Amino acid sequence: MPVSPLSDRVLRGGTLAALVGAVCLLCFVVGFIVWESRIPPAPGISISEFLFTERWDPSGLPPQFGIGHAWMATLVVVGLAVGMATPLALVIAIFLSEIAPRSVRAAAEPVLQLLAGIPAVVYGFVGYATLVPFFERWLPTGETILIAAIVLGVMVLPFIASCAAEALSLVSKDLRAAGLALGVSRWHTFTRVTLRKAGPGVLAGVILGLGRGLGETLAVLMLAGNSPVFPTDLLGRGQPLTALIATDLGESAMHSERYYALFSAGLILMCTVIAINLVVVQIKAKFIGNGQH
Repeated sequence: MPVSPLSDRVLRGGTLAALVGAVCLLCFVVGFIVWESRIPPAPGISISEFLFTERWDPSGLPPQFGIGHAWMATLVVVGLAVGMATPLALVIAIFLSEIAPRSVRAAAEPVLQLLAGIPAVVYGFVGYATLVPFFERWLPTGETILIAAIVLGVMVLPFIASCAAEALSLVSKDLRAAGLALGVSRWHTFTRVTLRKAGPGVLAGVILGLGRGLGETLAVLMLAGNSPVFPTDLLGRGQPLTALIATDLGESAMHSERYYALFSAGLILMCTVIAINLVVVQIKAKFIGNGQH
């Protein structure tokens, strides 16, 4: 049935309005965070002190608003999580793209999507109910940076595995056939041809997992210990940046120095995640462009 001109105009107008509304909402969120931020958040504090050295003690005399401990905990938790998840994700991606039959691949891909869609609070609750009691048998406290990293690694695993599997599957079959035609093994062809060609796409998946981990809140809030101290080891407590914002924002007075410090921390985190996503977009665009030539 042909579409009437009126229906066509309504459809175009509706989709355009939805697009403009989404862009305006994004601009509003970004603009509001920028407007409410102050870097540094209080007089007498340098930017380097705010970001790296000073303690977080807004109730002290004088109050201190350093987020260095939060950045350190964030980097340790996210770095360890991505480091643990990446090898397993690559194994899953290699199996799905190179070994698994089509029926297994069709069943496994929705499972990865389902794992990526499980709410973070569910992961945090499962980790709190299983890993924390286990670690409490050997440590004074069960809530540690290591537990938060383990659970966060499970959360970012589907993102890395999906992107890596997609990158490996986009490699031209002609390249694989040409490698096998030279008489080398399948593993040699994969490591020297397929993996090198898919490298940028796999890297994009790892960076995407890094960005996903940086923005995670509830799981690390529940499992890292939420202690505003510089982490000294993996079996100690910590307070990642997202946990700091979630914990303290409800206790800060509007337009106070503490309020500005938390919004400034949010601005830095938002800029970091946006930069990571832009890098992923550029890497994937370059990879897809190279794959088409």
